[in-house]
Amino acid sequence: MIKMFLFFQTIAALFLISCSNSDKFNANSKPELELLGIVCGQSGAYMYAHANLSLTDDSEYYYYYWIIDGEQFYKLDAQKRISYGEHSLKFVLIDNFLDTLSDSCYNIRINEPLKVTLLSPVEEYKAEKTDTIKFQYKISGIDTWEENPQARVYISTDKEVWENGKQIDSLWIPPFTEEVYYWGVKAFTGQDTAFSKEIRSVWIKN
Repeated sequence: MIKMFLFFQTIAALFLISCSNSDKFNANSKPELELLGIVCGQSGAYMYAHANLSLTDDSEYYYYYWIIDGEQFYKLDAQKRISYGEHSLKFVLIDNFLDTLSDSCYNIRINEPLKVTLLSPVEEYKAEKTDTIKFQYKISGIDTWEENPQARVYISTDKEVWENGKQIDSLWIPPFTEEVYYWGVKAFTGQDTAFSKEIRSVWIKN
């Protein structure tokens, strides 16, 4: 461990005084070590990455690290727990000639799930036949890169609102012909769709 630490410390020091700032190996150096590319992905609450290297028998000395959202990882396979939002990832490889190669994944976007919360009218709301009913709801989980979120109110005479209901505007204008109606809200963006978990009823007074 001490020998490896001193090796990394020496490599880092030499790298700082090196004149080479290029993103590719020196054209005159022997291609003992190559960066073939990186693979980035997301699974559940984790972002992961893998670097593909090509090594010859002589490529004994090299140094590499990942930068994920500003945090460094010193493994060929890196993993980090992430939150909703945009993330960046970069792999840096330094060979024994102190030349560098790097590859990056930018704008890795993790969508926050859409959520619809019904506000009013309340469950079993009593309305007159001549009332105009205004449906109110809240949509959350819209990411900064998602544009023009939209929503639709669905009305039905049975609880199978999504299968048998019809779309209406937020204002429901009489006349009403049935004793009870059920309603819910569907929200959607270009990346996600959500239905309100709650279905509420509106009762029409005789």
